[in-house]
Amino acid sequence: MSSRKHRRRRRRREPHRHLDDAIAEAVVHSGHPTDLRMIACDGTTTHETDVMRPEELTIAREKWPVIWLDVSGFEDLATIRMIGEVFQIGELALEDAITPDERPKVEVFGHQVLIAVRMARFDGEAISTDPMAIFLGDRYVITFHDRTVPDGFGGVRDRIRHGRTRLGHLGADHLCALLLDSVIDGYFPVLERFGDRLETIEEEALDNPSRGLLRQIHDVRNDLMTLRRALWPTRDVLHALGRESTAFVGDHARQHFRDSYDHTMELLDLTEGYREIGSDLRDIYLASLNNRMNDVMKVLAVIATIFMPLTFITGYYGMNFNTASPWNMPLLNFPYGSLVALGMMAATTIGMVALFWRRGWLKRWH
Repeated sequence: MSSRKHRRRRRRREPHRHLDDAIAEAVVHSGHPTDLRMIACDGTTTHETDVMRPEELTIAREKWPVIWLDVSGFEDLATIRMIGEVFQIGELALEDAITPDERPKVEVFGHQVLIAVRMARFDGEAISTDPMAIFLGDRYVITFHDRTVPDGFGGVRDRIRHGRTRLGHLGADHLCALLLDSVIDGYFPVLERFGDRLETIEEEALDNPSRGLLRQIHDVRNDLMTLRRALWPTRDVLHALGRESTAFVGDHARQHFRDSYDHTMELLDLTEGYREIGSDLRDIYLASLNNRMNDVMKVLAVIATIFMPLTFITGYYGMNFNTASPWNMPLLNFPYGSLVALGMMAATTIGMVALFWRRGWLKRWH
């Protein structure tokens, strides 16, 4: 639970923090060097390579109609600054791009549009959302993410490699739309697995409620809040890109953004539905505990009721009587009186158990 609280704790950003401080904070989360992977394409060919020198980016900008530069890891300060110089990205924009807890937003910085979103994945049994920054320019798209984050753009890369996108004709905004659509689509398998998890918890809540199960229900509600905090501002980002006039975003890409906005609303509906199920699971858990407590109390009451007449019989026979009196208790002088008394108690017990069973008081014992 402490690790979950640590992941959910948001850091306060200093109002006048420099890029060096932002990179230092990002390195704490990353711990990996910076890798640059570039995909450049025109109407007919595609070129994919790992960038080693700044000159490669400068040449690619002049040669190719569309460039996608994927920046993985934030440890190399010189590389981050080099990217900013080649693509004329300001320090404030770079700082927002590599900030670990940046809230999803869309903002115009000079010659670029910064789109900050969060990608969802399972971290063990918990849900984690990782920041992803996308810079959209005139003929380029730059993505910033931590290297520890699983690659969620494999499908987009495959489409580009096999020529199933028309990036050379549609432009960088179409590539940005494909990337954001991939981010949104990544939430669906997470929620699908989450639905299976809720069904398992519901079965356990009905059959075997335990203290550990209550903690699982609490974790479920926290995970849903994590998803909601990521999806709600993402909805506003896609609404702004799809409905408002934004630099470097054409009509074709705007249609894709509106489609992604509809998917986001569907995800939010699923999240809200799962939140209601989470609340119902807590009620089911409490009801199951109450039913189990009632069964325990019923067992104790039945046992106490059975022993009441037996206690009366043994207590009555344990009293002292004058054996010479004509009003003496029967069987005191009978040689088999003890066996007769035991038979009476056994018959009483069997009769009471049979009566309780016929009334259905014992049928719910587990």
